[in-house]
Amino acid sequence: MEILSTAEGWIAREAGSEVGRASAFMLPNKACLVAFHECRAEAYAPLAASVAAHYRRPLHFVADETDDLSPLSSAGFLVDRREGVYVVPTAPTGVSVPLGFSLVTADQVNERALRELDDELRQDVPGAEGWKWDEAGFRQETYESSQYDPSVYLVAVDGSSGRYAGIARIWIRPRGPRLGMIAVTQPHRRRGLARAMLSQVFGILYERGHQEVTTEVDDTNVASRTLLDGFGARRVGEELWLVRR
Repeated sequence: MEILSTAEGWIAREAGSEVGRASAFMLPNKACLVAFHECRAEAYAPLAASVAAHYRRPLHFVADETDDLSPLSSAGFLVDRREGVYVVPTAPTGVSVPLGFSLVTADQVNERALRELDDELRQDVPGAEGWKWDEAGFRQETYESSQYDPSVYLVAVDGSSGRYAGIARIWIRPRGPRLGMIAVTQPHRRRGLARAMLSQVFGILYERGHQEVTTEVDDTNVASRTLLDGFGARRVGEELWLVRR
């Protein structure tokens, strides 16, 4: 099988016909995320080997629980972790912001401070350890994204110190809103702040006619699962994160 490298990625050809393609990009934690496109089973292994030789690091791949994993297993991929896919009701809960804190929208926050807060919070997210945005990447994925809506991207502020204490972020997608992050810095946890932030962004969505949001939570993230359970979350699927080391 012949593997061709192009500006868009890699193409597998056999007997002059294309039998699969692969593309990849680096996440801000230096993990290499690979995607396979229209591949025959025998194309996965040589494509993965070519991508790995180019990046010289482990490859990560996200699969749905219903996918046939046998071609990926043959290419050297193993399940590394699992994320549950959840649907969460946005019905009003009336949870108040804890005393001493306030919530502001993302467009009222200094860009660098927001980027650094995002980096800090991700260190406790399974699979995001070592995450560090560069300025251009953060701006592109945040302010320049078509899914960005500052009214449902809230930042918690500690009134006593002025420090940013957490993020509740909803992405507005064409197929429905998605909860992208709910996290609080370590010194400000166990005060009900995360629940209050979710209550506020969910309330905004509910008023707009969105009765549910979707999100993904790593199976080992007990705190986040417990938080969402309190809002009536139900598990509707599973995503598998595979790695080829």
